[in-house]
Amino acid sequence: MTSTASSTLSLEEIYTPPPDPASSTAVPDNDEDCPPPGKHLPYEFRLDRKRLKRDAKYQKPERLFYAFGANIRDVLEYHRMHGLPLPNCHTKELMWLFIMQDVVKHLCRVCRHDFQFVMPRGDCDMAIGLYDSYTIHRENLARDEEEDVIRLLRQELDVCKDQEPRWYYSRIDL
Repeated sequence: MTSTASSTLSLEEIYTPPPDPASSTAVPDNDEDCPPPGKHLPYEFRLDRKRLKRDAKYQKPERLFYAFGANIRDVLEYHRMHGLPLPNCHTKELMWLFIMQDVVKHLCRVCRHDFQFVMPRGDCDMAIGLYDSYTIHRENLARDEEEDVIRLLRQELDVCKDQEPRWYYSRIDL
């Protein structure tokens, strides 16, 4: 593999995940980080656009992401197996961040869907978002299209094979 990285990190250092990674099931430990199960969102989790326009005191609900969870180990393996170019970074942590973003971009092309890169709260390092709670009602795919996207994603990324998408809170709102 040809590297575009000008760092002094070796490939072994780049592709060695941290010790004792979280479980690849990516299910949070506590109720605080557990949004409602299933795809349907109760009203209190949805953005009320009409109220947002007319009520200056309206508090938007925290944005949620309907996504598949993954850990750095899963992402690094996928990146290496597909020979994606290495980002030009000098620290492992920054390189991993860019690798996670690059993997999501690659999955967008392969699966023909505009996935969102999510840094979720909880036990996983990243999530690959199908939708977010602010736009799901406008961007929701037809059932057969969504099933096709999920099937392609599961073919590409092993960690997605044994999980269903679920709602995640984000550590940061990008």
